Amino acid sequence: VWARGIHMRRCDGGAWRCGWCESKYEAKSGKGPGPEGPGTLCSACSARFRSGATGPPQVDAAGKYLCDCGRTFETIGALGVHKRHCDGGRWRCGWCECDAAAAQGKGPGPDGPR
Repeated sequence: VWARGIHMRRCDGGAWRCGWCESKYEAKSGKGPGPEGPGTLCSACSARFRSGATGPPQVDAAGKYLCDCGRTFETIGALGVHKRHCDGGRWRCGWCECDAAAAQGKGPGPDGPR
């Protein structure tokens, strides 16, 4: 009975959706603060908001999340992991000036890792 009382105080009847990505609470790992106040964004969108994002991530026609470098991701979590190391496609080889895709990845090069 005690646990049901706690649940009833916080229950929204399953109607809650993230203010940015529109996902349901069950599909995410929790709620977090957003521009409209506490508990308005899912945890992934809330992390983006706290790091300075002003809106939801871009989504292509297929419903995949887009990065500035052009790659697409199935989940917002995968996009977040990628963005921690993404340079937006600006990286160029120190020797031949090719990009990371043409070089099949980034290596440490003559001057060490960058």
